[in-house]
Amino acid sequence: MNKALTPRPQMPMGALPAPFHKRIAAENFQHSWMNWNGYASPGVLDTAEFEYFAIRNQATIFDISPMNKYRITGPDAEAYLNRMVTRDVSKIRVGRVGYTVWCNDAGQVMDDGTIFHLGENDYRLCAFARAVDWMHWSALGFDVQIVDESDEVAALAVQGPTSCATLLAMGLTGLEELKPFGLASFPFEGETLTVSRTGFTGDLGYELWIVPDKAELLWDRLFAAGKPHIIKPFGSDALDLARIEAGFL
Repeated sequence: MNKALTPRPQMPMGALPAPFHKRIAAENFQHSWMNWNGYASPGVLDTAEFEYFAIRNQATIFDISPMNKYRITGPDAEAYLNRMVTRDVSKIRVGRVGYTVWCNDAGQVMDDGTIFHLGENDYRLCAFARAVDWMHWSALGFDVQIVDESDEVAALAVQGPTSCATLLAMGLTGLEELKPFGLASFPFEGETLTVSRTGFTGDLGYELWIVPDKAELLWDRLFAAGKPHIIKPFGSDALDLARIEAGFL
């Protein structure tokens, strides 16, 4: 390997390492990082074009751990979410995920993301940008509890046409039956691995949710299972290309 291309761990000013950082840094030959919600996130690891075509032709990995994750519980959880977002939350059944956007009081879009219906009166809202203050202001008059669990959940997007084959090879039996925006749970080294058939590439894909101390082990298992499928990590530049092409807001 060209010495000039030897990867070395780096982080942008003020950013902390996310749970998968050591593994991603070893693949980040461009030393390209951005600060996403206080965590180091790769912009491009090789080239955006190479990573984009990998998304469309094989199995690829993107670290979504820096995404904000808000747990919303309580008897008014559904009504509270319905006040904030632009879709009917009552139609998101338990064990399902819904894509939505949310607006400020002037009707302007603030962000988009996903709502996970984890159980009765139990939801998780995932968002790119921080919104905890706005969420608490919006809770006035509702009997809900809002907990920021962003640092308590590590997550990977596994995207591309061979993503399902990779996850089946890792032992997630029955995953091929999971419908778009569905949720499934699997045992993983004494913890629960939650898998959602979601993503922002507009291609076949899944998102994996696990406790942070199992993050690196999950990464290693994924890459061992995905080696025949030429599994590759990608950065936010390639994600933006795929996202625009998919027509997400």
